Amino acid sequence: MLEENKAIVERLLKAFNEGNLDVLDELVAPDFVGHVGCIPEDLQGPAGLKGFFGTTRAAMPDVCHPSWTLIAERDLVVTHTRLEGTFTNEFMGIPPNGKKVVVWMGNIWRLVDGKAVEWWVNMDTLGFMQQLGAIPPME
Repeated sequence: MLEENKAIVERLLKAFNEGNLDVLDELVAPDFVGHVGCIPEDLQGPAGLKGFFGTTRAAMPDVCHPSWTLIAERDLVVTHTRLEGTFTNEFMGIPPNGKKVVVWMGNIWRLVDGKAVEWWVNMDTLGFMQQLGAIPPME
């Protein structure tokens, strides 16, 4: 089960990298909940995750996770990865600055019966917002 769960999360990461959001219907449960600290409300179901991934890709068309580490325990898969992309279009009301964004992330995916049912995003939100230009860097 651990290797199967890791394979599912790896497919989710690859789908994000490729912009292949249709595969989320296969990999994400209808009652999925995504907890993303930089947005005010939890993501709901495959449509919520598709919307978030799509919004991120629209803001940074070259966005990707170039590499990752996966660790599995029981029904959880932890990912350690970085997100990088060039901020060329508006994101959450923030105007683009054309700069490359790089942020490290540690995420937890919970899987049941071969589908993602919950996702917790843990990232350097302050650094991310500073790179987007939404928050000035500290002096």
